Amino acid sequence: MKSVLVASLALLPLGAQGPTVEVDRQEVAPGQTVTVRLAGWPSGNVAIELCGNEGRRGTADCAVGSSATTFVGPQGTATALLTVAKPPVGCPCVVSVRPVGGGQARTVPISVKGVRTLSEAQRAEADASTPSLTVTRVALEGGGFSSAWFGGPAERTLVFTVKNDGDLPVSDAPVTLAVGRAPDPTGILTAPALGTVEPGESRTFRVPVKFGGPAFGSYQVRGQIEGQARDVVFTAETSSYPWAWPLLLLLLVAAPGLRRAPARPAASAAPTTATVACPHCGGDLHLTLAHPAPDTAETTAVLPPVPVERPSDPA
Repeated sequence: MKSVLVASLALLPLGAQGPTVEVDRQEVAPGQTVTVRLAGWPSGNVAIELCGNEGRRGTADCAVGSSATTFVGPQGTATALLTVAKPPVGCPCVVSVRPVGGGQARTVPISVKGVRTLSEAQRAEADASTPSLTVTRVALEGGGFSSAWFGGPAERTLVFTVKNDGDLPVSDAPVTLAVGRAPDPTGILTAPALGTVEPGESRTFRVPVKFGGPAFGSYQVRGQIEGQARDVVFTAETSSYPWAWPLLLLLLVAAPGLRRAPARPAASAAPTTATVACPHCGGDLHLTLAHPAPDTAETTAVLPPVPVERPSDPA
């Protein structure tokens, strides 16, 4: 009868402060599962991987395809099952746990059946062939007239280009994206899978981004590619303002002055001359009218005779 392996606690160096990692067995074979228990970790998501070469080159040494993720609660503890797969390089092997948002990885040794152990020369050679990813271009594209002008959400597209400057292919390097108000975005944005990036190759990725309404002010997307010799951090910023509201306000304020002005009177016609017969004036009177009469033809008016009282003859 096969004895059941009951592993003693495998922890970080005895007495070390901070997060600890514990596995339920010390030796596994590919295809089996190992239970990983965490204690003393800050709250958040963590990634768990089985790595060769003691995980010294980050995810370049790890079986990323079989990694597991779990969430550490406020108590700082979590438990996860990790399926064992052969790492891309030989042992010494470890179970590596790291915060998804970036931070120091913690490891615990484990033996993997059927995986060779690297000599010191082989480890030095592996360390010399460190993969190197860089982000050569990053931008938030889009904008223009949209519902964001009226206080709705704003939509953009994150575009970033990843280049492999190293001499080794990099497969499934983990990427995290945070989105929110600048300069400290806290929302989680689903990141694309990078796949395998060959040496000298560049690959461009496009990720839809939505900022919840009312979108007002400056926003940022912060990305991080982990597991390299150094983590690659990149950011892109944009802004959104409800431009339609101040425009509508200006129109309302200016509306009274935009009302139709009253029609101006037509230019006056040429003056009209009227002749008036005046029996007591010793002749006719010629009158000039500033505005034409309904009938613009020359008009002759006859004034009724005015009686004139003559002085009586002296007696």
